[in-house]
Amino acid sequence: MMLPWLENVHQQLMVSFASGRFHHAQLFNGLEGVGKQLLVKQLADALLCVQAESLIACGQCKSCLLNQADTHPDKRSIRVDGQSIGVDEIREISEFMQHSAAQNGNKVVVLQQCHKMTTAAANALLKTLEEPSAGRYLLLTTEHVSQLPATVLSRCARSDVKVTDTAVAKQWLANLNINDYSWLSLFVKQPLLVEKWQADEQLGTIDLLYKFATEIKDSHNFSALVDIFSKDHALIGIFVLFLTEQLKQQLIAGMDFFVYQKAQQALTEFIHNSSKVLGLNLSLAISRLAFTLRECNK
Repeated sequence: MMLPWLENVHQQLMVSFASGRFHHAQLFNGLEGVGKQLLVKQLADALLCVQAESLIACGQCKSCLLNQADTHPDKRSIRVDGQSIGVDEIREISEFMQHSAAQNGNKVVVLQQCHKMTTAAANALLKTLEEPSAGRYLLLTTEHVSQLPATVLSRCARSDVKVTDTAVAKQWLANLNINDYSWLSLFVKQPLLVEKWQADEQLGTIDLLYKFATEIKDSHNFSALVDIFSKDHALIGIFVLFLTEQLKQQLIAGMDFFVYQKAQQALTEFIHNSSKVLGLNLSLAISRLAFTLRECNK
């Protein structure tokens, strides 16, 4: 089922496909949790389906059954396991595209988080982008389109995937029966991220991060915070987001702009330090940040 805020993008793709203007390389840019992966999966299924209508797979043909079993021979998905996508993975894509389709139809490659391609990988991808073959489709996703080389961007049809009607997303979130957390409105444009936290039973942890962020000026014991970050380093970004929002509210309430800048600089340094340190050093980085924020609020 199509997520309601994705229908606009899907409609544009459908019109493009029906008119014969559908590009062989489609780039989908958007925030984490907006639904890019789901949109791309549905699009890939439709491109491989032998009786798709309006770019929607029938769900019953042989290709659809293979897709449902995740065993379709004419589909490849590249996901980032480490920090980058290497040149060998991209060369594998190129080779896959060159061979005949096992099901005598289209071939599709999904390349997630394509901004993580190394320079060599991006250069290797150019050949596939510049010399498209009929019935070969490359679907790319990214949260950081500015990190992609201009040479790659210029050879793709770009779609920005986003929540344009927050009321629709709020209603969708309401159907998940999630508590009305104070921070929930910050993620209304990333509804699937909230859904993931619910599925992973992390909502309580996120709420604890929010409480730490609002009370950091008065806190001295950060062991629980260090424990959370040690288990999931990615949550540091959520904590920083909460702190950033707190500072914005304080600026609106009359905080001196130069004091605000000092606090923002402390946040930037914390992000830099926390990306490289763990354990006791992480505790020290949090303590330093808390000290600066206390000084800024005197």
